[in-house]
Amino acid sequence: MNNFFAKTLSILFHPLLMPTLGVMIIFYSGSYVSYLPGDVKKIILLVVGANTLGLPLMMMPLFIQFKVISTFAMETNKERILPLTFTLIPYILSVYFLIKLPIPFIITSFMLGASIAVALCLIISYWWKISIHLVGIGGMIGFLISFSIRLYTNVLPLLIIFVVAAGLLASARLFLKAHKPSQVFLGFLLGFFIMLITTLIF
Repeated sequence: MNNFFAKTLSILFHPLLMPTLGVMIIFYSGSYVSYLPGDVKKIILLVVGANTLGLPLMMMPLFIQFKVISTFAMETNKERILPLTFTLIPYILSVYFLIKLPIPFIITSFMLGASIAVALCLIISYWWKISIHLVGIGGMIGFLISFSIRLYTNVLPLLIIFVVAAGLLASARLFLKAHKPSQVFLGFLLGFFIMLITTLIF
């Protein structure tokens, strides 16, 4: 693995992309949720995309300008605390907004699981630098399994893709020396079990 490939993987499977990607997978899964009206899908995607991707990305240049973080990579666990705090707020707002909509609750439970994962990453970051990339992709794998159980949907092709991607992403994070093996491994487990349990229960 070379440096370019490792950085490309880190961008393609960035944790901020996972909520929007997850919602799109739900919409095009072939389950009954796929038959939601187009306008409703657009509203949900707008809410999730703006709150979990747009707003956090807009804040990053400000964090650099005010020297909250030194780089976009947030190389130390302490640098992550404020950005994760400002990321968690719109995640929670997304859950609140989705609860108010007359939509299948699997979408809301997905965002609830994502919010819990971000909250735990924030708490852990006070002491340790867990791999948020692996939390994100581990969460997607956990969600796909629970989604297939709850909605009786075949997600095996997607599951295989994400499992392979998780292995490559873990290797990339280690190659870039962004994390230690324990941070990558426990990051994956955290995301996997939080999303699996949350989306099975709620």
